[in-house]
Amino acid sequence: MDLEKLQHVTFNKVEFTADEQAAVQKVLRQKLGPSFISQRPGGGGQKIAYIEGWRVISLANEIFGFNGWAHSVTNQTIDFVDHHNGKFYVGISARVKVQLKDGVYHEDIGYGVSEGMKSKALSIEKARKEAVTDGLKRALKSFGNAMGNCLSNKDYLRYIGKAPVPRAHNVDENEVLKEEMPSGLAQLRRKALEESK
Repeated sequence: MDLEKLQHVTFNKVEFTADEQAAVQKVLRQKLGPSFISQRPGGGGQKIAYIEGWRVISLANEIFGFNGWAHSVTNQTIDFVDHHNGKFYVGISARVKVQLKDGVYHEDIGYGVSEGMKSKALSIEKARKEAVTDGLKRALKSFGNAMGNCLSNKDYLRYIGKAPVPRAHNVDENEVLKEEMPSGLAQLRRKALEESK
């Protein structure tokens, strides 16, 4: 058996300990604090709340452990490549799978667009990367609020002030993930290190 197959077989067979499982579930239930959330303009003058790709990867590493999760692109399709007035317009979809070390996985589709670039290669590259990042974020959010699922909750967005309507006050502050709070497996590792001293 080659090394890649061996790593795949052992990766998706490693169970989380009961303590790890409890810590991960506790953190995944928490909603993202305002410092984790970015905004971009949307249609009709609305603002769209989202989590940046680098940030959700950092959170996944923190919560699941750097070696506790993996992602793969299972399919990628170039939907269109148009050339108009010397500029390229490209749309690409990508299916991305996120798998934890115990074999649990979620898969979702992402979409990337590049508009108005002069280089065909750079246009395709930009759209591919955007599609994969979008698919990764969409797959990760299926694991819970701390991975971005809370951004679909309009009441929560109003509560934290990332939506254009007045704040709602029906969110428990203890359920909000803050940057300064240790989370998931990292918290367990810190606790174990402190106890071993």
